[in-house]
Amino acid sequence: MTHPVTCAKQRVGRAAGFTLIETLVVLAIVGLLVLVAIVPIGSYWQRSRLETTAGDIRNFLQSAYSEAINQHTQVVVTLQKNATTGLWELYLTPPPLNGSRFLVLPEFVSFAYNPLATLGGWPVSSSDANVRGIMCDPSGRTMVPVFPVVPVSPVVAATFTGSGVETAGQAVQEIKTLAVTHVNMVDGSLQPNTRDDILLFPIWTATVRKVVL
Repeated sequence: MTHPVTCAKQRVGRAAGFTLIETLVVLAIVGLLVLVAIVPIGSYWQRSRLETTAGDIRNFLQSAYSEAINQHTQVVVTLQKNATTGLWELYLTPPPLNGSRFLVLPEFVSFAYNPLATLGGWPVSSSDANVRGIMCDPSGRTMVPVFPVVPVSPVVAATFTGSGVETAGQAVQEIKTLAVTHVNMVDGSLQPNTRDDILLFPIWTATVRKVVL
């Protein structure tokens, strides 16, 4: 009895693994996916920082109301650009009984979209275009202040005890706006282009409103 003999033909294949070209293609795809993911994350992070800063300004303005009531005096909030550091600063005059007198804003903050004083923006000092101010009186009204002759700096803040302002002021009848945005939104490298408006009402109350430009 004979049995059939099966001749198995051995298949010759390539070794397991990836070639150099396949590895490079995979790495290129992974890099592209990472890049696509990083751009929105970075943009979101920058916008989030701007929103946080707007909230910090709003809280600082509310502290001015508390100080005006607690000290029974007019409290001026002044916005100025520090000539040494180049950073924008907010400070209270007179100094608060408790808490910080200064709020130093991050380097990415821009006030490029601030409205003019005649269009609802904060009043501007006649001696320095980089100095703006608003005042809360002891009854909680928003007023146009008389500016200090010399803007206060953090260097002398620890020893400064005077009010630095005249007690005169004029009550406002409209909302006063401080518009905050990101420097990268101003130059177009960060989209969408938005600003955060900090609104001060005639009876001192600060709120934040986001505006898409």
